[in-house]
Amino acid sequence: MNLFEAFQLQWKQKFSYLHPHNCTLLVAVSGGVDSMVLLHCLHKIQFHIAVAHVNFQLRGEESIRDAVFVQQTCEKYNIPFYLKTVNTQAFADEEKISIQVAARRLRYEWFEQLLQQPYFKTTPNAFIVTAHHANDNIETLLHHLFRGTGIAGLQGIPSKNNQIIRPLLFAYKQDIIAYAEQNKLQWVDDSSNKKHDYTRNFIRLQILPQLQQHFPNIDAILTENIERFQEANLLYQQALQNHFKKLIQQNEFGYQIPIELLKKTQPFTTVLWEIAKQFGCQSAQLISIEKLLDAKNGSVVETSTHRFVKNRKWLLIQLRSNPINDFVTIQKWCNQIQYAAGKLLLNKVPVPEKFEANNHTIYIDEAALQFPLIIRKLKTGDYFYPFGMKHKKKISRFLIDLKLSLPQKENVWVLEMNKKIIWVIGYRADNRFKVNANAKQCIKIDYLK
Repeated sequence: MNLFEAFQLQWKQKFSYLHPHNCTLLVAVSGGVDSMVLLHCLHKIQFHIAVAHVNFQLRGEESIRDAVFVQQTCEKYNIPFYLKTVNTQAFADEEKISIQVAARRLRYEWFEQLLQQPYFKTTPNAFIVTAHHANDNIETLLHHLFRGTGIAGLQGIPSKNNQIIRPLLFAYKQDIIAYAEQNKLQWVDDSSNKKHDYTRNFIRLQILPQLQQHFPNIDAILTENIERFQEANLLYQQALQNHFKKLIQQNEFGYQIPIELLKKTQPFTTVLWEIAKQFGCQSAQLISIEKLLDAKNGSVVETSTHRFVKNRKWLLIQLRSNPINDFVTIQKWCNQIQYAAGKLLLNKVPVPEKFEANNHTIYIDEAALQFPLIIRKLKTGDYFYPFGMKHKKKISRFLIDLKLSLPQKENVWVLEMNKKIIWVIGYRADNRFKVNANAKQCIKIDYLK
């Protein structure tokens, strides 16, 4: 079976739902032998295709040569051609990332933008197609292994990832070159592939040749292992989902996990890591989250996206919120006040014979109402006279007595008048502002989340 026949078979096995009549393919073509063979195969099957090429401006005249070559090839095949020229070095410096990461981001972000073009809306499906092959897969496996990875990193490159498909993963480099020569295809060589500066090049040019001297079938062996790792990962993910269902509970601020149950889970470190990494945790932070389980109440570990909070018997996980407007001033009468945690409804009502007994409604004497009113977040040292009590109490102590978690405490707001707190909103009114027997009219204030 030649490479084109194997390509067709692979397509039927991996992408049977995609046919020339129901999809448009954006083919990433660098001009190298891999992408030229991919383009040739897709064109031969008569897929509805277009080509995208990125000039990263990293190799001077050679980069320009590549772009011209790909454009001329597309003109020969009568295929739509898209070209983007980017300053990769400047982008990498600005984002403080490596050249390789910068090039990957620039490339795929542009590809995704292109899929929104009218040309790719003419069929039900549109996909980005890249020319990654079996040797790329092997290099990815070794790169992840040397850098440190879990089982997910041993799966190599997926044949499909969202809108990206990779139909050449079955083919080895020597077979791709042989096909190109047999079909008299032209291609250009990227001189940077011969440099040892990049980790992948070092693996390809130094490590793999030495391994092949001792293990002649190393490519086939590693490819088979990738398939085994992919199947093992399916079992691994199924087991993880069972742990997640037992451990992770949703609450009003995000998620919560019972600490004692988590500690008894086996394998503990693996399950903790798989949970934590979903919420922005880096591997270096895992030990901090593990220590958090035995830390004092209210202790916090923050990741790039979330924060983990120890709350008595629970580990709380909540999204790190953006700064909000935590101070609202009401200068004059209005019936409704909107703020970050909800809204207050103000109504003038007769003095009721019986007051509602709930923490979401308060009554104050209309004659005592003075503007401006202030709605704000809790501050250190705030105190009030809880309704029904004659002595003042720090609000922080009041909230501790209620056994609120840290996220709940941070979401407490107060209503203030004349520098006095008249209501810990949603929890307790201040006793000093209760309606007395001489009141003629009341202001009823309702809190709605």
